[in-house]
Amino acid sequence: MLLSVASFSPWGRALDGLSLDVLHLIDFKIRGQAPISDEIAIIAIDEETYRDEHFRNLPQALWTPELGRVLDAVLAAEPKAVGVDIIIGTTADSIAPGYDRPWLMALKRGADANKVVLGFSQNQAEPILPTIQQRKAVKDFYNAYVNQAPTNTVTDPDGVVRRMPVVLPARDGPLPVLSAALYQRVTGTKTEELAGQGELILNFAAAKRPVLYSLADLRACVEAGKSDFLVKAFSNKVVLLGGILDVEDRKLTSNRFATSPEGSGYGPRCATSGDVGRYFSGFARDLIPGVLVHAAAVDNLLNGSGLREPGTTTRAIAILLVALASIVIFVHVRVRLALPLWLVLGGIWIAAAMIAFHVYVAAPLITGLAVMALAAPAGIALRLGSMDRSRRQLRSAFSLYLPKSEVDRLVKEETLPALGGELRDVTILFSDIASYSTLSERVPPGPLVDELNDYFGRMTDIVQAHGGFVDKFIGDGVLAIFGAPLARENAAADAVLASLAMIRSLQQDPLFIGGDGRIAIRIGLHRGEAIVGNIGSAQRFNYTVMGDAVNVASRLEGVGKHYGIPIVVSEQVQELAIKTGRIVFRELDFIRVVGRDQPVRLFQPLEPEVAASLDLAGFETALHLWRRGQFVEAGKAFGVLAAQGDTLAARYVAWAQTYAETPMSNWEGIIQQGSK
Repeated sequence: MLLSVASFSPWGRALDGLSLDVLHLIDFKIRGQAPISDEIAIIAIDEETYRDEHFRNLPQALWTPELGRVLDAVLAAEPKAVGVDIIIGTTADSIAPGYDRPWLMALKRGADANKVVLGFSQNQAEPILPTIQQRKAVKDFYNAYVNQAPTNTVTDPDGVVRRMPVVLPARDGPLPVLSAALYQRVTGTKTEELAGQGELILNFAAAKRPVLYSLADLRACVEAGKSDFLVKAFSNKVVLLGGILDVEDRKLTSNRFATSPEGSGYGPRCATSGDVGRYFSGFARDLIPGVLVHAAAVDNLLNGSGLREPGTTTRAIAILLVALASIVIFVHVRVRLALPLWLVLGGIWIAAAMIAFHVYVAAPLITGLAVMALAAPAGIALRLGSMDRSRRQLRSAFSLYLPKSEVDRLVKEETLPALGGELRDVTILFSDIASYSTLSERVPPGPLVDELNDYFGRMTDIVQAHGGFVDKFIGDGVLAIFGAPLARENAAADAVLASLAMIRSLQQDPLFIGGDGRIAIRIGLHRGEAIVGNIGSAQRFNYTVMGDAVNVASRLEGVGKHYGIPIVVSEQVQELAIKTGRIVFRELDFIRVVGRDQPVRLFQPLEPEVAASLDLAGFETALHLWRRGQFVEAGKAFGVLAAQGDTLAARYVAWAQTYAETPMSNWEGIIQQGSK
């Protein structure tokens, strides 16, 4: 709303003026030069005239005999009206009585026929007038404003002529300007009717180009008696006599960006040879002769093609709508579509302005574009404020329930989470506190929850630091996912490293339950395809994982108790994680976990310093004997390792002795897990 109001300020009105100039330019680029007029002709006092032998050595005040003869001949050709857009303010009658007679007599004959209008310039209190003899010839200016008219134009604050007054105030009533007076001679319109029209906004695009005839050539034409040429050139036309000079009486107009090359528009020659174009540069200039401004005004009046401004209410609504549209685009449309759509809106505005221009309405083209340009940052600011608020709300609502990467995606896409999942290759980490029931049964609920929260917080930080996401806490257990929602280069290795870090953290900085119950954990890792996504109901859902991989990881965590080691990983995890070269594994066993027919090859990840202290090759040899059912030999091999401090080998010694004492006929080297 403020932008719409501001468009009526001086800067808005200045942009309206520029809009008119740009509309002329666009029209010129689309349609090219206007056609030649068959209604208006100009007798041009041009460079050729000043160089002609009959004029070049004389001041303009001494041209009156030649001007009179040419004007007489033109009047004889029966034009509709003749406007004199030159002011001869001195006379030679004082030194050469009767010198101006041909000019004065021609003016009188034209005035008597109601066809001649003598121009003067109304400059504030003191007008610039033709000589008293000329004014008397067309009737005395001080007795009546008959056959005389001001040649004034209106200059905007930026120095550009965009409008023409139709009438000027005078002591005896409204006085039509030169173009309006000529229009009156053609149409018979009364001055009172003209006074109600206000200013004429010039429409150079709709005005046809007047035909130019050099005064020098017409003088020779009259001298040669070629009246037929004059009839063809001026009969039934409005004729203007004025200067078409290089520097004199030139004006900057709304057509400044769309002018024709200098020297164009001349009609055929009558009595002299040569190319009139040799006196012009041939380039288009932004300044045009004043007589061409009057010619455009006459054309606009005759054809009703003068421009009009839109009504105040219409203009305000149009500016307001385009401003609101710009704001709405940048507030509600997706970022990558907002700018193209805004440019489309600008194109629509330009097209609408051009359509209005072709029906003679001076639409505020540049003003509207300026308002759009100002409204766009306002829309962006509103969007950023709204987005920031929405993002904060989104993060606040879901950061505790969804992984950070999923929340980031939702914030980026500005969407609420929705039900649905996808099949992903993930690594599942399942951890549990060893002997939790024993540790917790003697601790009150309040302190127990606080101690568990400390433990869960530390484990969560470690998981997230390694690119994982804690799906949920199940009692004292932790279920974490690696490889979703964002894919990782080696999610299996990340999960193994996170597991080692969890064990190391509790060894280096122990946590306790009940003050003296030190927390120790077991971890199971398995990799496989699982469904990952927002799963649940529309009223309540979680970002979670479902599938066999979760069940296997849970079973492997329980297997760790059987082997007395903190971390057990499946072959699927080991074969991918070992590719990094950062982790050492030793094979544990082949085991058929509860609820699964296919056996799983198990491995133990080791810290580098632990791996260096163990005889891994010897363990592999002993395990090979175990697999072959050679339990006596396997027991001896494991015994050597157990003597070196390998606690896992010590367990195998006991198992080998039991199996050796109770031979099995169907031994496959696979252990059946009895329970979780």
